[in-house]
Amino acid sequence: MVGCGQAEVSHGSVRTSAASAAAAPVPVTPSTPARRPSVVARIDASSDAIVAEGKLHIAPGAPSDAEIRHEIEAARKAGIVLPSGDNVESFAEGPRYSGAGVAEVETPETTWNPRTKPIADWIVPVLQWAYLHGWAGTVTSGYRTYYEQAQLNAAGAFSAPAGLSNHETTKYPGGAVDVTNPSQLIAVLRSYPGPRRLIGGVLGPADPEHFSATGD
Repeated sequence: MVGCGQAEVSHGSVRTSAASAAAAPVPVTPSTPARRPSVVARIDASSDAIVAEGKLHIAPGAPSDAEIRHEIEAARKAGIVLPSGDNVESFAEGPRYSGAGVAEVETPETTWNPRTKPIADWIVPVLQWAYLHGWAGTVTSGYRTYYEQAQLNAAGAFSAPAGLSNHETTKYPGGAVDVTNPSQLIAVLRSYPGPRRLIGGVLGPADPEHFSATGD
């Protein structure tokens, strides 16, 4: 039966509108997957401070897995205790002073340490004596973690390989500092009466600010 522009076809007891049957199917819009939050890498504050001092230029690229494994092996051979685990949290929660007891490191709050650098404790009284006897410089670097030393290596700065630097140790004759007014400090320390000597100038123009028990 035809009427009003529509036709109905009878199939037994079921009636189907021809207009409805010809209607186009409704397209299905795929659901948009939820956006995952971005992840920002954590930056070691002390290393970030080294770069912020403006002395370093970070070289492009990153060390290979083989280079990292070699550095880790060298550190362990040198007796440096590295954090266990293979994620950021394990390093963040690892010992702050790897391979050194906390008692062997001090962070003196004094005129000659305005950047509050951690320093091997046997060096502190030597610098305090030098300050009282005419040295007018300051400490620019003291104790460093293995990671901080590796950052210096990656930046292309003149520095011992990570795991082999006196800056990474604290127990005498280990331990080192970098200072301003190094020539003045050398002159003042010539009359230092203490048993433990702090020597500078050994590395020459390549690293004139470096001082340690052996000078290297």
